[in-house]
Amino acid sequence: MRSIEGKGSLVCLLASALALAGSVFGAAPQDAAPRPFVSPIFGDHMVLQRGRANSIWGWSQPGDSVRVDIREASATATAGADGKWQALIQPPPAGGPYKVKITGRAQSLELQDVLVGDVWICAGQSNMQFGLAQARNGAEELKAAAELTDIRYYVVVQRSSYSRVDVPSGS
Repeated sequence: MRSIEGKGSLVCLLASALALAGSVFGAAPQDAAPRPFVSPIFGDHMVLQRGRANSIWGWSQPGDSVRVDIREASATATAGADGKWQALIQPPPAGGPYKVKITGRAQSLELQDVLVGDVWICAGQSNMQFGLAQARNGAEELKAAAELTDIRYYVVVQRSSYSRVDVPSGS
């Protein structure tokens, strides 16, 4: 496996400002289904930013204590009156794969194949929606990119927010 400049892994988040605000951090409508234990932005095959504490958050029962473990590091958080919890955890050294275990009173989740490296956020106009295959020399670029197995992509679904958006602190 090859990594970018030998510094770990890379993830590229493709989003417009409205999509990022509306679908990642947006407040749930009053009649929406219950919020997930862990925000859907976190999952198997994700990349955590190296060299700094990372926020991991979700929702649980008010007052629930939630613990996040990555290798030897752990962090805890308590769900507020609105059910939101947020843990700030220092990731292990760049590389991986690692497992991230998130445990609450009534539920738990283990994320697999998590890398630690550099996270890049790429945003722009509609041209950000073009895939690599559509680029000049796309077929050759795809062939070369197939060897870069430490690169991960997360595409944020485009959705507008029609109300105030709360961004978790520390993110």
